[in-house]
Amino acid sequence: MKTRTTVLGVALLALFALFSFFSWISWAADIDSDENKSSSMYMMERAEAIVYGELSKGGLIERLNSIETELFGRGLPGSISERHSAILNFLEVGTAEQPSMLFKLGVAEWVVGQTSQVRKGALTRVENLETELDGAMQYGRPLAMRVERLLASLVADPVTFQEVILPTATVLQVQFLDELGPARTRKGDIVNLALTNDLLVGKVLVAPKGSLIDTTVSSVRQPRNFGVPSDIRFDFKSLIPLGPQRPQVAYGAASKKATEEAQKGKDKGEGAIIGAAGASLGGAFILGPIGLPLGFLVRGNAIKIPQGTIMFLETSGDIRISGYPVPESLRIDPSATIRESVGTQYSDGDRDTIELPAEQGIN
Repeated sequence: MKTRTTVLGVALLALFALFSFFSWISWAADIDSDENKSSSMYMMERAEAIVYGELSKGGLIERLNSIETELFGRGLPGSISERHSAILNFLEVGTAEQPSMLFKLGVAEWVVGQTSQVRKGALTRVENLETELDGAMQYGRPLAMRVERLLASLVADPVTFQEVILPTATVLQVQFLDELGPARTRKGDIVNLALTNDLLVGKVLVAPKGSLIDTTVSSVRQPRNFGVPSDIRFDFKSLIPLGPQRPQVAYGAASKKATEEAQKGKDKGEGAIIGAAGASLGGAFILGPIGLPLGFLVRGNAIKIPQGTIMFLETSGDIRISGYPVPESLRIDPSATIRESVGTQYSDGDRDTIELPAEQGIN
């Protein structure tokens, strides 16, 4: 696909990204004391995980200079903590006028492939998009410029955000991306759970298919004597959407009802997957007491949670959240969606989408 911007236009977009970046420096801390060294290291590792998908080697200053050059083509002024804070705000938060780079990258992936590749580093995600759209990667260009260039080739108008209200008890269908079992699972392990469909409030995309649920293993117990079974407990924290807000999620009454409805139809669709998972677990799902704020327990003598196993979660409180107001040219055909309001679900067509009523949005 050919870009619809000139070289000059792309350069201006990159300069605008740099200008926005500098505006974030005022948000950062004014000091960089010994007490802040551990925080600086955490922020460095967080930034590297987002950009590269892994940690780099070398000293703190060397790594900081490297990631600034990767993002902006040059190093930036300020103390270590100011520079780290500014980078993370650029990547994850954005400003009052501009969404974050991750927001924009998620939109670009959704436009191209109707899913988000958030498990990968931003650099790899951009390279994959460039290869698919242009047939070649744009080596030597700052990553901020490359993201803007991709968006300019995909959508006519600049990517913006709109705040909407995501209501409590919104049911989320998710799936395990990896196989889990007590033999290879340890307390503190990250559990990769991803949305199986897009989440929209009205015409605003809050989280594309593939968005992750922040989940860890809270405990693992091996089988013991006298027939005491093994169990794995999960700690659900939040949905990771396009915007910087993090809606808390849990297993409760609405998600329990969705699970029961899906199991009734286990001859087709998600019910079949849940039914198969239940069989592999020996029917040993223990879904916890209703109203449990966090967590989920799976118990059995020979637990195995296969990759692709589906379950349901729900949001645990109303939250104002930023999303992408989908332009008319990109909107999904309403006749090919799964719309879901709280407590109501029906399916029509092959397009997997959760769409909340438009009146939930803030105009």
